[in-house]
Amino acid sequence: MNQAASAAGEHSSREPFIPVPLAVLTETLSSHLAGRVSRQRFDAFAEGLTLLYDARFSQRLELLKRLYYPHNPDRPDMAIPIEVQGRVAGNQTKLIEEIETLLRQANFQRLDQEALNLALNKTSPEGVTVSVDLDEFDEVLIYYCGSTSRTLTLPLWKRLLGKRRAVTVPIYRRLFVLLKFRPDEKEKERDSVFIKLFKEIPQSDLETIFPNTKVRLSPFDKVKLGVTGGGGVAAGIVSATGKLATAAANPMAAAGALGALGGVIWKQVSNVMKQRTEYMAKLARNLYFYNLDNNAGALAWLIEMASSEEAKEALLAYGFLLAGGAMERETLDREIEDFMRDKFKVEMDFEVEDGLRKLRDLELLEKEGTKLRVKDLETAFEVLREKWMAVYPVLEVSERGA
Repeated sequence: MNQAASAAGEHSSREPFIPVPLAVLTETLSSHLAGRVSRQRFDAFAEGLTLLYDARFSQRLELLKRLYYPHNPDRPDMAIPIEVQGRVAGNQTKLIEEIETLLRQANFQRLDQEALNLALNKTSPEGVTVSVDLDEFDEVLIYYCGSTSRTLTLPLWKRLLGKRRAVTVPIYRRLFVLLKFRPDEKEKERDSVFIKLFKEIPQSDLETIFPNTKVRLSPFDKVKLGVTGGGGVAAGIVSATGKLATAAANPMAAAGALGALGGVIWKQVSNVMKQRTEYMAKLARNLYFYNLDNNAGALAWLIEMASSEEAKEALLAYGFLLAGGAMERETLDREIEDFMRDKFKVEMDFEVEDGLRKLRDLELLEKEGTKLRVKDLETAFEVLREKWMAVYPVLEVSERGA
């Protein structure tokens, strides 16, 4: 992106995504609750909670790697022993179900067909106009996480044409894409499932993330090439016609006229090719800076993000209930959203029911009439220890056997 850009980082809508690193959130929350809870013990609890979610999601990653291996376009070209072929057989339906569950846990939201069609019909503010044929794909799955906007300063030549100095562009903070070609389109890739993660990508550039993107000339470029090319070819034809009229008297002049006409036509064709090349170069630059990770690496990145989002939601719910005592769920929801707004200038929609469900699953939540409260830190430590051993029961069995 060559235009100067300023990140106007306000969310265009309230979303459940928590755009704050877990370490920063933990430190800020611990400081905010200091005086009402022991900061040292709360920090230790937060560390234990984070490690527990990391352990749980590491198991999910191993499952995803097994499911994805037969569909991974980057898998090594090697023979698989017959005795293990059944264990690594592809199950595309199960793979996609697991990925969608993981995306929801990472607070991604699916881009529905209507929104996708709308995005695909936009033109990039940088001038890249492209098209994509969705019928080439057997599976298209697109999720986004976090919507914001960015202000782009337009180049001088566009401002001289009467356009505004700057334009506000909607942005996807994170974008997940899963694609599978139809077997008859890409026979050699009939089993491959392509996974991509992008960052800070303008919604108007959504078409550029597809592998079958085709560059089109904008209407302005077509007019420009039509005027210059048409004028040049017309002048060449007039000149060549005059010289061809005298071809009988001077064959060399006729040959020169035809050569000149061919040169004019070739020049205009070269202009078209040059324009398309410039578009492709701009497209490549955009994807270079937008790309975050691919295929198996994208799944590992997604696992880390889902683990972090789950831990952040549980930590926020536990921290405010611990410090505030018994409270209604509406009060808890409001206090957490106020905290995020005051400390990080983030307008978010905290999913309080989801946070409470995590505490319930961890056996840390208690009811007091219509109000909710959590177990004290001492009890919480013991609960986390038991949950940790439940993640790796094989280790406990091994120790007993030893």
